[in-house]
Amino acid sequence: MRERLAGRENWQEEAGERGLGAEQAFDAVMREHLGGAPFEAAPRPMDLADIYGVRTDARGRERPHGIRPDYALRNAESGRAVVVEIKRQRAAGNAHERACKHLAPGIPGAMRERGNQPPNAIPMWWVFTNGIATDPRYVQEIMFRFRGIEGNVLLWEDTGDPAAVVEHFERFIRPMLE
Repeated sequence: MRERLAGRENWQEEAGERGLGAEQAFDAVMREHLGGAPFEAAPRPMDLADIYGVRTDARGRERPHGIRPDYALRNAESGRAVVVEIKRQRAAGNAHERACKHLAPGIPGAMRERGNQPPNAIPMWWVFTNGIATDPRYVQEIMFRFRGIEGNVLLWEDTGDPAAVVEHFERFIRPMLE
């Protein structure tokens, strides 16, 4: 049994590499567009790493217990922040469902508090890329799940086209940072 499992393709590793590529493409677009101060673009931020508290690991060490979004955007002048979750997947899978974990009531509250956001704000930007952003079945489901906060969602059909990211940022995300 172990030999058969060892011989299987490791799709998770490939998916992780492709997902990292989408995150790097997003990072390049945002850094070029923002151009520095007062904005900061931070991959894998620690802002929410301890929102659940502290846990003790197997060696008895205390560790923060929380979540690490893919990205954070901050404005040093306003003190406001927005976290970004980038989901890249072919037209199969459940990335869009996993993205919804950030809508559990406690998580947006922690994001508002730590991101200096007003009550009821959802300081989160979900960016979906690849097949999940173009397949009508997934697009329909994503837009239904995020109904009412459509400005927080970008279907980035071509990760090589920075204009879509910049346009969405300027229209929907920048106002949350000011």
